[in-house]
Amino acid sequence: MDHLRSLGSQLRSSILRYGVPIYETKGEDIELCNSAASETTLGSLQPNGHITLVEAKSDGVPPSQDMQSGGTSSVWQAGWNVGNCMQGIGMLSLPYMVREGGLAALITMAVVLIIGNYTSKVLVYCLYEDRLNLESDGKPYLVRVRNTYADVADACYKSGGTVLNVMQIVDVIAVAALYLELAGSLLVDTFSLAGLSKLTWTVLCAVFLLPTIFFRNLTKISWLSCIAVLSLIIMFFSVVWYSLGKSIVWDIKSVPAFNLQTYSVSASIILFNFGTQFIMPGVEDSMKNRSRFNRMVNCTYLITGVLNIAYALFAYLSFGMETKEFITYNMPLGPLQAAVSMLFVIKSLLSYPLMLFLIVNSVDSMKLSCLPPCSGPNPDRMPPVWAMIFRALLVLFTLLLAVIIPHFTLLMGVTGSLTSPWLDFIFPCLFYLKLRRNSLKCWEVVINYLIIGVGVLGGVVGLIYSMKALVHAYAEDFS
Repeated sequence: MDHLRSLGSQLRSSILRYGVPIYETKGEDIELCNSAASETTLGSLQPNGHITLVEAKSDGVPPSQDMQSGGTSSVWQAGWNVGNCMQGIGMLSLPYMVREGGLAALITMAVVLIIGNYTSKVLVYCLYEDRLNLESDGKPYLVRVRNTYADVADACYKSGGTVLNVMQIVDVIAVAALYLELAGSLLVDTFSLAGLSKLTWTVLCAVFLLPTIFFRNLTKISWLSCIAVLSLIIMFFSVVWYSLGKSIVWDIKSVPAFNLQTYSVSASIILFNFGTQFIMPGVEDSMKNRSRFNRMVNCTYLITGVLNIAYALFAYLSFGMETKEFITYNMPLGPLQAAVSMLFVIKSLLSYPLMLFLIVNSVDSMKLSCLPPCSGPNPDRMPPVWAMIFRALLVLFTLLLAVIIPHFTLLMGVTGSLTSPWLDFIFPCLFYLKLRRNSLKCWEVVINYLIIGVGVLGGVVGLIYSMKALVHAYAEDFS
């Protein structure tokens, strides 16, 4: 270690004096990045035992600050964005999943949340590389060398970032369109006396969302996410409150026994209902204090898990085998049902800007020669004209998907089974093994391969049952 410190001091002196490091390597494998303005020389210990000396960062930020300073979002704002993204389209169907999968569905929900917590962290960890500070005590630092999920994919495989971005764009566009379709369906049921069709309500929702094309950073979007999550929490407690009023008829023995066929359907939906991995690099980058990212993820997943499991179980116990696919259909007609439906409509509409932000970021990161950048250099200023047009076209495109394609929900179930397991479970573990394999313990390697296996199995099962449902629906249309 003394030798390393001496080496660092000598290198720094030569850089500051001449702008070029002068050192006799004596057989060591040393690679240098020269900069006369350098303040810190870092060494990265390679798996072969050699030392690679590099600058802290190209922009002069010391590595000790990488996990301390970042964007402008607080821990709470970051948590709102993650929590909002975790509450997917299937929230209204969670009690129905308990009816189909029984106790195994609740256990699956808990396991999926635990796995999602883990893969979110390892994905963000892949944004960093270890460095050794040769001028102090030789302690390692984490330096952020990648910015996006796609950057991690590119670091592992050639053209990996392009493949990942395409999958992510397809997945998020589907979710955004489903939010519009779901909002339109709920508004038809809630305001049936208005005499407006589902198409009309869906178009009105899209028009209402057009101003969201002005949002360009996660800090501002987090306030919408805050309202969306609060709406969802109120909806949860409304359903739980109504369920507690019927607790006298609760019977835990009414939870159905394990049935492989019905469980497979519910498990495949649960498996991909809580995916947040694609947003994690952006959320972590937006935080003022990135070192609190893991704590934020733990708290968000814990709170979400408790709320969702309690909501699903209590609602099922209240309605038993009469539990319908959407829990709102079980609520008695009147103010309570209208309130629950409207709260989920609010949640759906205020989640849409987050989806739009993710699509634009993914398109930008692909650096397509046929498209100018969709974001300007300063995220706090008005987007350029092209960006405004592009975002408006995205809103129109998701609207068309929601209202034109027959059985769009089932079609997106097939698409989700193809993309979600890779984005949420397989890719994070695969990239982690690729970038960190030499520093992982045996049990960590085993855990990552097990998660990859769960993702593959869940994807195959979900694809089979989604395809069967889609084929059956189209067959009925032509019969």
